[in-house]
Amino acid sequence: MLQRHNTPAGNNSVRIYARTFLLLLALLAFPFRDALRAEDEHEDSSPLSFTLRARGEAEWIDLRDSRLNPENVLGRYDNRYEGFLLGTIDYKGVDGYFSGEFRAGYEYLSGEMHEGTSFDDNEATLEINQLYYRTAARNIEVLLGRKKVRWGVGYAYSPTDLVTRQKNPEDPADRLSKVRGADLVGVSRLSESSQLDVLYFPELNWDFEDDFVTMNRFGMRWYRFVDPFDLSLVGSVNDDGDWTAGVNTSFTVGTSLELHAEYAYTSYNPRNDFLNRLDPDHPLYAYPAGPDDGVHDILIGGQYTFENNLNLVVEYMYRGGGYESDQLDSYIEAAGLWMNSGALSTSEMAGIVNGADQDALNAAAPLRSNYLFAGIFHPEVIRSVSLDLYSYLGLEDGSGFIVVMPTYKQSDSIDIYLRLKQFWGDSDTEFGLVPDDFSCVAGISWFLGS
Repeated sequence: MLQRHNTPAGNNSVRIYARTFLLLLALLAFPFRDALRAEDEHEDSSPLSFTLRARGEAEWIDLRDSRLNPENVLGRYDNRYEGFLLGTIDYKGVDGYFSGEFRAGYEYLSGEMHEGTSFDDNEATLEINQLYYRTAARNIEVLLGRKKVRWGVGYAYSPTDLVTRQKNPEDPADRLSKVRGADLVGVSRLSESSQLDVLYFPELNWDFEDDFVTMNRFGMRWYRFVDPFDLSLVGSVNDDGDWTAGVNTSFTVGTSLELHAEYAYTSYNPRNDFLNRLDPDHPLYAYPAGPDDGVHDILIGGQYTFENNLNLVVEYMYRGGGYESDQLDSYIEAAGLWMNSGALSTSEMAGIVNGADQDALNAAAPLRSNYLFAGIFHPEVIRSVSLDLYSYLGLEDGSGFIVVMPTYKQSDSIDIYLRLKQFWGDSDTEFGLVPDDFSCVAGISWFLGS
């Protein structure tokens, strides 16, 4: 990733942002001249509640002989076994509410290199996805801690989710509970039909190897409900002077149709330029550098629920940070040279390939610009079996993937599911470059209690 360095002018801008932020905090918190007292939102007799869920999965992957990974020279795994516990806890006390989400998991991976050499790897993790304290008095709410903040309205992707990126087209529901909240301090001012949020959400280094605060970031959202529209204006800025501003809206038509749209402008191109650490003058490497100006992201979509409870979702996405056709062609051409030149080590190639893989799957920094997402969900296609089916299509080259996931509800606490994912696309297309071809996941989710 390119490193940005503050100039004296940039530092002055940061001081302005910080003073503006503190002034807004002071104005919003003015009603706190009296002692804070949280409102009792629930009349629950117990101040403590919790839930615990266990999930286990086995995945088998059929790798393709892609241009980025011929004969699996990079050692991509083709078997995955994973299990985790997901716990939530809520406590009402100390003039407020504490809430947390914790994930403890174990993952085992294995595969076979192109030379027939087997390999495996395993990892145990303990993650705090959320842990925050919230208190309120009158029309003011204060939040401190780590929280998943949802500002967008999209189903598969939300360009106006500026604090926590919770949505990606490969797994919109975060099946494995890997989305982690942002560390933040926030103040909200509430009224009957509107809300103003002001946040400080820095990037923190919890390894404590270097500076604890690696980047300062500030965000703001103004929300208003104007029947039948929900409208939000959002913005964020960091201490490099990079900023994003956007708007989103949603509304319902009758009881079955919901429409939504989002727009965001980012002052810099967040795309992961795979070769930005290599010498652009070297004849071996193409160098598809990003534009210096900002980028636009647009999402337009809707969902409709039929009388038989079938739910249909369709979304169009425009990603301004995507590669132009000639830039992507240069990257693909260079990929073949990398594999045959011996100039890059396997680890260097793996980093570039994994970057392309993650960009294509997670839409964090896309390879192209125009995409279509479509999905259907039915809670009971046959007795005790629900069906989730969705597809993601790159409109420039026609490549994409489809996911089919039937789930059998064995009891009120146990779900058993199968998840099938198929990629398609020629070798010079975005999803044709992804080393995975087909995958099958068998899993079980068990609600252990509350």
